[in-house]
Amino acid sequence: MAEARRSNSSKRVSWNATAVSATPLEPENISSEPLEALAIPGAGGWIGVFVQSCQSLQSQQQQQERWISDVAHELRTPLTALSLVTESLAQNPNKQQVVQIERLQRELDRLQRLVSDLLELNKLDNPSLNNTESSIKIVNIRDLVGKAWQTIAPLAEQHQIDLVLESSNAHPVMGNQTLLHRALLNLLDNALRFSPDEAEINVKLQLEGRWQRIEISDQGNGFSPEDLQHMFERFYRGDPSRASAKRVGSGLGLAIVQQIAIAHGGHIRARNNSSGGALLVLSLPVSP
Repeated sequence: MAEARRSNSSKRVSWNATAVSATPLEPENISSEPLEALAIPGAGGWIGVFVQSCQSLQSQQQQQERWISDVAHELRTPLTALSLVTESLAQNPNKQQVVQIERLQRELDRLQRLVSDLLELNKLDNPSLNNTESSIKIVNIRDLVGKAWQTIAPLAEQHQIDLVLESSNAHPVMGNQTLLHRALLNLLDNALRFSPDEAEINVKLQLEGRWQRIEISDQGNGFSPEDLQHMFERFYRGDPSRASAKRVGSGLGLAIVQQIAIAHGGHIRARNNSSGGALLVLSLPVSP
């Protein structure tokens, strides 16, 4: 600052800000970040100082991804231990403990889903981990819808909810079968969560130019204006009054679907049906 005031011109200086461990006898560097300061002289002897990080955006993103992955992995072990304890308590509970144990199990299940979804999103943020040449193949979307529905069919049967699939041909796309299965599973599970008992979930497959459209609609209350604005944001949960099931999602399901769509060169849109209920449309490039 003194040099900027003396020369009446801006001055720039760079340095590394290093954090050390809290042990005074054996200090150890634990992090380092490149910083830059710009001093600009003003009227009346005032000096404006602007400090900014020189760390690249890519480096910051990688650091954030590592942090999320590390935290998610660290949470897995205690959550598994707590689940085992809960299962042990559930073997011979008294009447007062039954409700508390069921609530504890639901919250543990929700946290385990959250950890799994965080790890999934972390992988999707790095497309090179998924879209290797060996993982991309021709995928039959109609067959994949059937396999995804089989996964949640027991839940659907409990509420007498049926799947109605409208399809005219094989509908092949090029993609990662594991990721596309996850996307369809999330969409069907979302529709199931907001469907009333004895209802139908409709899936329509159709070609539109070079796009394979996958339309999934339910017979629930539809999306609120706020849902339509924020539903693909991470950790956003829709209006709880829409849900007919007690299952609570992680708030990451539709964000995962969006990332999978983007990774395949596609996109996903949401709107309300004119006849009622919600409609989600996943569009993927068709196989050449």
